[in-house]
Amino acid sequence: MQTRLRRATRLMRVQDRMRQRAEQELAGLERRVQAADTAQADLIRALNEASAFHEPLRATALHRLKSLAVTAQALRAERDVSAQQLLDRATQHKRTENWVDRLEAEHRRHREKQDWAERLDLLSAAAAPVASLPPAKPANGADEPDRPATAPRPVDPEDRTGHGPTHPDTSAP
Repeated sequence: MQTRLRRATRLMRVQDRMRQRAEQELAGLERRVQAADTAQADLIRALNEASAFHEPLRATALHRLKSLAVTAQALRAERDVSAQQLLDRATQHKRTENWVDRLEAEHRRHREKQDWAERLDLLSAAAAPVASLPPAKPANGADEPDRPATAPRPVDPEDRTGHGPTHPDTSAP
């Protein structure tokens, strides 16, 4: 039981580290999405302010804007997948946490039962020589009188005095 509890707590620690790592990755993805959105907004603002004399710059900026949009969309999709995985890991971690709690409670109950059994054994061992009543049957049989091991003999009707009711003989006319 102790081994299961140790393994379960180790599993919970590993899952906790995995969840923390997933949270860090999600935060990094979120920063990258925000950076792509900021770059898009800056590029759109620059395009709006550009004059007609900067036509070669405008074509390059539009190409870069399309590239940023595709990148931002891919990052958002990756972020959504990562968020779902984080949610799954958090759910699994919570299940493992509940399992560990049940194992700890079971282990605690088992220890308490052992403690109570030991206390009961100590109390019964201390009280064993002093009994409140004598035993019902002697252990060695020496206190019982010896009885002869003879076969039962048939009983005559005249010998039946004091052995219960006797019935009258109704066979004679």
